[in-house]
Amino acid sequence: MQAYAQLLKGAGKAATESSLKDWMKQLKLGLLDKALAMRVASAQCIEALLQHATQSLTVHDVDGLLQICIKAFENATFAVRRAVSSLCATLLALTQTKAVSDPSKPNIKYVVSGNGTSTLAAPGAPAQTTPLLTMNEMLQLLAASYHRPTTTTTMREVKIGIIEVYATLFTLLGTENIESNYATIVNHVFKELLQPSTKDAAQSTTSAELTFTRAQAFFLLHHTIGKRLLSEQGQAEAIRILVSQWIKAWPPLGHQPPPDKQALLCATNMVAALICELEGAAVSVQNVLVDPLFVLLTHPSFSIQMAAVWAIRCLCTAVPSNLPYLLPRALNSLEKDLANLANPSASISLFRRALVYAYTSAAIMSVFPLRAIYTSFELSARAMSLASQLLKNAQQQQHQQPATASSPQPMVTALQLQIAWTLVGGLMSLGPNLVKLHLPQLLLFWKAALPKPTGKEANTIRVETEWSFLFHTRTCAINAIYSFLAHNSQSLVTLDIAKRIAALLNNTVAFLATAPNSFSPATQSPCVPYPTKLTDQYYALRRRLCQCFVVLRPLLSTHEASLTSLLRHSLTVLTEPDKLTPSSGSHTQITATVPGQFVSLWTAVDGHGHGVTSKLQGYHVDGPPLLSFGHAPNQPHHAHRPPQQFRGATSHTNGSPNHHDALSAATVSGSHPDDEDEAHPWQAKDHFEPIEALLERPILGAVHLDPLYVYTTFDKTRYLRQPEPVAPSTSYVDAALDLFTTLFPHQPPPVQEAAFDQMAKALKECRAEKNSPKRAALLVNIVVALLNALQSGPLRLNQDSRAVPLVQDILMEAVGHPDPYLRNAASETLGRLTAMVGGPFVATQMQQLVDLVVSNRDPDVRAGAALTIGYIYSHVGGMAAASHLKTLVGILLSLSSDPHPVVHVWALEALAMTIRAAGLLFSGYVNSTLSMVAKLYLCESHEPGSGSVAVSNAGMTCSATAYMCFGRIIYELIGTLGPELQQSPKIRELCLTMVEELKLEPDNRVNVQAIRCLQHFLMFAPQYIDVRDMVPYLQRQLVSVHLPLKKAAITCLYQLVQRDPSMVFKMVQHGIDSDLFTMLDTDPRLYDVKNVIKTWLKETCVQEPSVWVSIAKRILTQQPSSSSADVAAAATSAQDNNASLGGSTFDEDDDDGAGDDDDALGLGNDDDDTMMDLPTSVVDASGVMATRVRLDLPPRWRTQLFALQCLQKTIEWISLHGEPTHFDLILARRRRQQAGLGDYLVFRLPDLIRLSFTAATAQVNELRLTGIALLKMIIEKFAATEDADMEGMLLLEQYAAQIGAALTPAFGADSSSEIVAAAVRVCAIYVGSGIVKDLYQLGRVLKLLTSALDRCKDESKLSGVGEVKDLSPHASVMVKLSVLNAWAELQVASQRQDYIRQILKPNLSVLSPLWLRSLKDYARIRLESDIMALSNGLDGVHASSSSGMDAMYSVATKEVVLPYYRRSWLKIMEAVATLIEQQSSSMLEALAAEKQDESGDLFSILFGLCMESLSRVAGASGRIEASMVMMTCLSSLKTFIQPSLTGDEFMTKGVFLELANVLDRLIQTEGFQVKSIIITLLQQLMTNYGITIVNDDLDPEDEDAPNDLVPVDHDLASDVFPSTSKLYYILRLLVTVFLQQIPSLGSKAMSTPRKERRKDQIQSLLQQSLEALAQLAKLTPTKYRVDLLSVCMYIYDAILMGDLEHQALAPTVLICLKIALHQFEDPLSTHQIQALSALVTTISQKLLTGIFRFAFIICSASY
Repeated sequence: MQAYAQLLKGAGKAATESSLKDWMKQLKLGLLDKALAMRVASAQCIEALLQHATQSLTVHDVDGLLQICIKAFENATFAVRRAVSSLCATLLALTQTKAVSDPSKPNIKYVVSGNGTSTLAAPGAPAQTTPLLTMNEMLQLLAASYHRPTTTTTMREVKIGIIEVYATLFTLLGTENIESNYATIVNHVFKELLQPSTKDAAQSTTSAELTFTRAQAFFLLHHTIGKRLLSEQGQAEAIRILVSQWIKAWPPLGHQPPPDKQALLCATNMVAALICELEGAAVSVQNVLVDPLFVLLTHPSFSIQMAAVWAIRCLCTAVPSNLPYLLPRALNSLEKDLANLANPSASISLFRRALVYAYTSAAIMSVFPLRAIYTSFELSARAMSLASQLLKNAQQQQHQQPATASSPQPMVTALQLQIAWTLVGGLMSLGPNLVKLHLPQLLLFWKAALPKPTGKEANTIRVETEWSFLFHTRTCAINAIYSFLAHNSQSLVTLDIAKRIAALLNNTVAFLATAPNSFSPATQSPCVPYPTKLTDQYYALRRRLCQCFVVLRPLLSTHEASLTSLLRHSLTVLTEPDKLTPSSGSHTQITATVPGQFVSLWTAVDGHGHGVTSKLQGYHVDGPPLLSFGHAPNQPHHAHRPPQQFRGATSHTNGSPNHHDALSAATVSGSHPDDEDEAHPWQAKDHFEPIEALLERPILGAVHLDPLYVYTTFDKTRYLRQPEPVAPSTSYVDAALDLFTTLFPHQPPPVQEAAFDQMAKALKECRAEKNSPKRAALLVNIVVALLNALQSGPLRLNQDSRAVPLVQDILMEAVGHPDPYLRNAASETLGRLTAMVGGPFVATQMQQLVDLVVSNRDPDVRAGAALTIGYIYSHVGGMAAASHLKTLVGILLSLSSDPHPVVHVWALEALAMTIRAAGLLFSGYVNSTLSMVAKLYLCESHEPGSGSVAVSNAGMTCSATAYMCFGRIIYELIGTLGPELQQSPKIRELCLTMVEELKLEPDNRVNVQAIRCLQHFLMFAPQYIDVRDMVPYLQRQLVSVHLPLKKAAITCLYQLVQRDPSMVFKMVQHGIDSDLFTMLDTDPRLYDVKNVIKTWLKETCVQEPSVWVSIAKRILTQQPSSSSADVAAAATSAQDNNASLGGSTFDEDDDDGAGDDDDALGLGNDDDDTMMDLPTSVVDASGVMATRVRLDLPPRWRTQLFALQCLQKTIEWISLHGEPTHFDLILARRRRQQAGLGDYLVFRLPDLIRLSFTAATAQVNELRLTGIALLKMIIEKFAATEDADMEGMLLLEQYAAQIGAALTPAFGADSSSEIVAAAVRVCAIYVGSGIVKDLYQLGRVLKLLTSALDRCKDESKLSGVGEVKDLSPHASVMVKLSVLNAWAELQVASQRQDYIRQILKPNLSVLSPLWLRSLKDYARIRLESDIMALSNGLDGVHASSSSGMDAMYSVATKEVVLPYYRRSWLKIMEAVATLIEQQSSSMLEALAAEKQDESGDLFSILFGLCMESLSRVAGASGRIEASMVMMTCLSSLKTFIQPSLTGDEFMTKGVFLELANVLDRLIQTEGFQVKSIIITLLQQLMTNYGITIVNDDLDPEDEDAPNDLVPVDHDLASDVFPSTSKLYYILRLLVTVFLQQIPSLGSKAMSTPRKERRKDQIQSLLQQSLEALAQLAKLTPTKYRVDLLSVCMYIYDAILMGDLEHQALAPTVLICLKIALHQFEDPLSTHQIQALSALVTTISQKLLTGIFRFAFIICSASY
């Protein structure tokens, strides 16, 4: 059959009609063959026949073949479903081609096959190209089969198969067809698939079946169409269609029927998912979404309400500008409905509305931490106030009249409590700084809500309705506790808080002990406005209790007394799953215990799974809860992974994207490393994984089953995906399992043994029901609990423990179980147990498994034993189990030769695990293992589909193949050999030969393993790999539809790029750029794509910047990539055209030197590279019948963002490279004329301007911010570039209009606060750059700046700038600081540009006080939180509308606004310093006004800010930012130290010494500029303050001397120079400079911090230092003057007698000597005069000796 398929592909046109009919007849029979491999081959043959052979097909023919294909889905596997669904999709796609009719039979239309899929009728085609069937008619053919009744066992398989047909068909039809027919498709899915075909079917459908159907519809509309086939414009249009045609249909108008509940629910979920896909691009549809979603909140269905709440939360996350409007709207609606609750005529709809508005408010508040700049703490305070009031009212009502279910209005009280606790739970996600303010009050509320039961209450007989009220109120309170613990356990849950909460939880446990053991399943709760079972309330309370205790795990001592009872209860839940009542909508499936009737737990359709946990999902087991690390219980966090084969296709670990990396932030949002198809991609179900998983998931979740996840944020792995919590009955089991996992490792051995006894007893009791669902569920629960317990911590087990045999028996039964998922989990558990017990138990267990393999021929048992052997060796370790290695290898090699696929696949997997664990110990078995692999590869028994029908079908059900395991084994063997591979030619050649064979296999999973082997070869023997063939092969895999294969290819390509990027990019074929950037659109989780692009960028951007400009241009303008056949011609054309850049203008039709070279180096994409292979099956995924599918999707905005960031990096790296030609048009033209070629960035300046304009005016805020940042970089880098054609003009001057046009929209109504803040800064940089000096030409930009300043001046709390209105308090601070920072930028620039002073002069009177106030606010907000909380509010910060709120939430405000102050204060400080230095009248007036303000000493604030920054950056001068901070702070200090600003008291001695220490560190580590400013600062200090600052601590008799912590030690001899005085510290600074520059002064040379030592700089610095030293000597007290003069003389002598370069300072030395000696001797005592005489004599002798020696040398030289 495969040969015939290939024959059809090559010569299908030659097939005769009779032969085709005969073949079709046989192939149709093959589709229903019992052998599944025959079905796959038959489907492939028919598909080849349809594609390549010419035959006529009528509608009847299509329908007949389709019905046979649908029957082929019964009892099928994934391979069969993929092959048959591909056939059906190809068949149905033919109906969309042009239909023809026979003239003799005009009424019968048909299509002719054999033309491929290229002749699909285009949307809106003319009548003469009418297809055979319309879109709706074609889809109806499938829908008729979807609802056709089948047996229960095959119903799901057939439905899943049909859904895969839909998915494949939609992919074949392509983006254009799907977008044009989206409304038809949605209407078909909602009406034909979601709605049961008959009324009887609708009445008998359970909620579990409805959830199953919704999941299929969601897979089609979102995973297939929404994510992969729709462009961003198509996604936005899809939202409009869903809203207008479905969501707006509620409420119905007039006599119209209401929309179907399931359709409405699915439409709302689709809208939420599309919003998450669009993220920032959802701004285009926000206006059509808000009102319909809020109307939908009034729907009577709780599930639809919760879906609407989630959609609103997604909208707030994607478009945070809605936050200030939607939360007040929800709170207003809530308050309005609460006011009407007490009305006796209140309807049930009012109660439902009030509750859902509470959930909406909480969900919106959960977005606050992520989008803090758009929020206001006033709103959260309002929510907390409302919750507190409701709780107080409820407490008062309970005191006056206990509100039980028998009271008049139980629902009112219950609803008020539920609303209050929901709001509190939502507030818990706002962060510890906010929560701790309310924590004392909350503890009191919790204490009142969870009282300790008294003896009287224990004996009270209550009816079920009363129990319902009590369960409900306690559940709501504990929900809030759980939210508090989940969000704040790391920061606020101290030991005391944990004890108090544990006591409350124990009170609830004691209360539950008084409740009955069971309730009637039919009892409904009267306290909840929705149908809710009493049993569900009970389970929900129990579940939440368990989860709270789990979160308190690090503080187990807080509830130590109740540990045993909690453990016992959790174990009871796990071992008695049959006693659980299924949750609402579930029904208990009655299954007989007759062998053969019960197939598997995973095929159950009851939504309850007979009480099984939901933690076992295929080969993946959710590990123990790690909530403290950001994971939520009962939500998968992938703590545990099965063996390497199951963990992933490659060993390379992709790091998660860094949120702060400029090149990685583009796809942070929306990327989920833990998506379902990432959990175990080895199964190769790829994009069909979500739908295939439904076949083995009896329990499906929905958000309405646990609304807590709507308003919490602790589950980071699902932040942008709709949560799917399971029903209360199942989540109760999961929570009990987590609690058991948490507590069990900490129990003493007797308690653990008792637990194992209980497990064994439970299994023994149902041993008679061996093939029952009860026993299967029990076994799964126990195995998963033991596995998680062993992962949580070491158990206290040893060889002699009685518990070990009990556990061993349980696990050995599961190891041989037919269920492969349970078998895998049990094998892992037994491996961990063996490693934990250790000692002789390892040998005993190994021998038991070996005996089991020898004695038992059951394939499942042998497979389980082999896998367990691999797990044991992996966990015990290579050295510890080395003695067993020979035996194990022999057993595994023997089992690997077993013809049964189940046995040999798992044996090969165990062998790979063993090789990995053994490492070098396996070296002796490499030859035998490799020979075995080569032998088995040639063996027929290990081929896919070989053997008898039963054996072949068993192999088809395996999730892996032998060939895949061969690749894994070779990979591990290469790692074992390592570099020795180069010394073993036979082994190396055999490995390479096997790898090449695996590369040719049709199974994509096998190709993945081959690429992994090549990666290992590159590590250990790269010289034996032909990279020239490997790179094109990897590039071809980048367009595969198989995600693991793409991941392996891009990872291997990145490994090659890291080794030799230039070689790799020379070998790639054209189109690599399109391939890589397309992958960013289709598979944003493949982070190595960005790594490859960044490496390529760094390698080529300096030499070929035009390539990256062209790439960014093509992606941003969404142009299709050109073929670019002639690479060299395109590059030459680009260079020739760029020669005329100087006179270019900004015009949409003018490419200005770029020509049309969107792909300057021919890296475009040809037609074939834009196609995707759609493999027909797993067995043959090479595409023998593969259809080429064209997906022409324009780049998504995240890819455009990344392209812009690449362009920014290009400019940055070129600038750092130091090549000035890229920024000098005249020089670039000269070099091009000389060399004949040259690619310089300046030639592409018009494109850069155009790209920045395009991005800055885009619709997505992230793009606009990046466009403004790019424009800022262009202005900074090209500001000084001269125009080559117009002398005296700057190049950017001709683009003034374009720059203004790019900045103006930032102040429009559709802008945001972040964009305004960025644009204001760029406006200032542009005005201050000197590009345009004519104020008239600058008028457009200046108007933006002055209008923003006017708003800041007029409003204490900035409410808007430009047309941007209603700024939040935090955004107001950010924008105001940006405006002040922008004007400060202009003030600093005015020192260089005179024309700017005309702009500043009229505004300085406004700016000066605002600048000073912002600096004071920054200093105040830097204070500790406790001090701030006691302050009187932050008038300058304006974090909310009232000062009281500011004071209350000051800590949270600090976290939000502090980063903006940090970004702005330095430039403002510099501007203030320049004005003070200029003695500006406006600044002097502002300083005078500040002196009258008693809120703080202004100089102390300014001085403290500079000192703190200098202390932080001292020694970090390697960074440009640190150097800038240093220079600014030192210059500012120099300006601030003057009596007019400092006042009479300058600073205390302690502060002075701290300043001296900081300056000393700077002098020792920094360069000339810093030293020069420090010396100038010291000179100014001595000039302005003189003796008062230098000598005030030297007179012991001065009563006015400052009393400091560092007093001068006056007990020493009077002639000793004091080392703790200010004088000494100043002298030390000066001497340090001399020691650095004059090595002869010291005993050993001091290293200078700078390598460059220019003579002029050294002389200037020494001259400054000499003058400062003379000045200091003049100020020195008489007592120490001679000592200081000795130091001066010593330095003077070294200079005069030193090198010639120092002798040039002789005039300065003499002048300084004169200054120092002026009237020196007048106040000296006799003793001091004698010392001075001796000093002068010594120095004179040295000088005379030097002079004579110098004269002698001169005379000798002349003689």
